[in-house]
Amino acid sequence: MKIAIGPCLFEWGKKAIRQFYQRMAFETDADILYIGEVVCSKRYHLTPQELGELAELLKPSGKTVVFSTLGLVMNAEEESALRQVADEANRQGVWLEVNDMGGMGIGEGQSLVAGPHINTYNSATVAFLARMGVKRVVLPVELAQPALAAIIAGCGAERPEMELFAFGHLPLTFSARCYTARAFQLSKSNCQYKCGDFPDGMIIHTQEQEQFLNINGTETMSARVCNLIQELPQLRQMGVDVLRMSPQSQQMAAVVTIWKQALDHKIAGDEALARLQEIHKGEPFCNGYFHGRPGLEFVTPKG
Repeated sequence: MKIAIGPCLFEWGKKAIRQFYQRMAFETDADILYIGEVVCSKRYHLTPQELGELAELLKPSGKTVVFSTLGLVMNAEEESALRQVADEANRQGVWLEVNDMGGMGIGEGQSLVAGPHINTYNSATVAFLARMGVKRVVLPVELAQPALAAIIAGCGAERPEMELFAFGHLPLTFSARCYTARAFQLSKSNCQYKCGDFPDGMIIHTQEQEQFLNINGTETMSARVCNLIQELPQLRQMGVDVLRMSPQSQQMAAVVTIWKQALDHKIAGDEALARLQEIHKGEPFCNGYFHGRPGLEFVTPKG
């Protein structure tokens, strides 16, 4: 299995984004790097041309670069921006991750990735996407292991690569409204980029002060970090090709190292989990969806 660093879902600004992916390219054993804005068009800090320039900087690392695009395309301006990113991806010869189904026809003739926000819930959908040029499918984050295994098994040998979101705050939904701006009594048009004050999202709590969700601009995420490190044996057996690590602001290189060592059988799943818990200062992880449970739960695999 390969390791992919997903697109940064948070507001870090142009300089930090560039520095982050250069570190991931030259200081980690990741195989694939996704770059580009998925959450909010106001965060287009890297123009399509600058995405191309960053891709050029990353190429000497030998990593595969993919351009990611918005998860919710709402107007003509955002559609135009998507087309420009697709054109730049074509010029650079890199793959294009499409996260809104309306963007599938834009990258005609290109190698496409169907992102986790495309509703790929069965093998027939995978076959349809493959006919549209999709070479890799990132399966939806809320599916349980039996459903994931059935999709992969039902595709046959000539299927696209299968990627699974394996580590990070789960991306759950998008909205036309900006939750972070609303929390500060600001309009979306005058948001003052308040999401930038929360480099890993803004955790909201229930009235009982339990963590509930993570607010990230127009995106709702899981409060807990999803972690499938102990499920690696099952993921291998299922035929998962790529594991996605979603960027976090601290110690991301260390996270990738731990996953790589677990993949290479250098450390056991229990040790890998303990080391990841140390990085996250004992904060509970979640993996409930994978086990057919509420997503916020953490289930210890049997055996």
